[in-house]
Amino acid sequence: MKSITKNQVSEDDIKKLVNVNFGDSCEIVSIEELKGGCFNSAYLIERLNEKDKIVLKVSVAQGTRLLSYETTTMITEVEVYKLLAEQTTIPTPKLLAYDFSKKYIESNYFFMTALEGEAMSNVKLEKENKESIQKELANYFAQMHQIKGNYFGYFTKNDKCQFSTWKQAFLHMMEMILSDGKEHKIKLPYKRYEKQIKEKANYLEEIQEPILVNYDLHPGNIFLKKRGDNYSIEGIVDFERAFWGDPYADFPAAFLRIDDIRKKPVFWEMYKKEAKVCHDITKEEEIRLCLYRLYIFTIMSVEIYRYNFLYAKIQYLISKKVAMSCLKKLESM
Repeated sequence: MKSITKNQVSEDDIKKLVNVNFGDSCEIVSIEELKGGCFNSAYLIERLNEKDKIVLKVSVAQGTRLLSYETTTMITEVEVYKLLAEQTTIPTPKLLAYDFSKKYIESNYFFMTALEGEAMSNVKLEKENKESIQKELANYFAQMHQIKGNYFGYFTKNDKCQFSTWKQAFLHMMEMILSDGKEHKIKLPYKRYEKQIKEKANYLEEIQEPILVNYDLHPGNIFLKKRGDNYSIEGIVDFERAFWGDPYADFPAAFLRIDDIRKKPVFWEMYKKEAKVCHDITKEEEIRLCLYRLYIFTIMSVEIYRYNFLYAKIQYLISKKVAMSCLKKLESM
């Protein structure tokens, strides 16, 4: 995917970063730019004397126009990789090295092990295999939702953006993306947004603990590998959108085409069991889920400025349509 946020790195710079992190004697056999993803650039690297391949991920270049929440995305991603490795059995690439000093290139970067499988979005699964993966995923979501933070909101060292309540954090998050939308002249019904968010914000007060939320765990970021006759999850990638908030916020972003998580009964029943959720979705939770679905599709509506005209037009039309259906649903609740 082409995007103005993707920072193209020269072959010489890639070799320099490999030598800095893995030694001057480390020889590179091949470098391949990975085409997936819409934000950072990534390169698959094969080395002469090592059996495994590695991935170099490079953040946006300085001066690139970003959305307000995107200023520390790579730092967030590295922190989440560490948390998952320390506190869960969720399979992810192994973090090998990272550097945020901008000493060697003018961007943040990190190295990780490469996955060998293919994105779940590209794999056609038989019904039974699909259900087994849904159960596997439910377990991983439940594990991730056991990780607790010290504040609500996006990962940050700025104490002014470390909120004591989820309501404060989510209002700030919505305020940022709507402000970005206005700045980029994205056509959205801002008054309707403001009215519904103000009216429904009290439903967020139920959330008392900051929980790790991936907010990007869709099939494109889940890699599957065939073992015998069936596929299983090899690894999960891309954690730059993560924040501390309501664990239910993960579901609208993970299942973009599903307007109700109960339409994924195999996943939902297993998640409830693993997360020890003893009730079905209440009306209050339904309102929260609708707010989170509104938020992800608003982000998708606003971020189109970075893509080419055709792709941007398609994403805008689809995303705005879903966002408007969320607004209409909230207005009726």
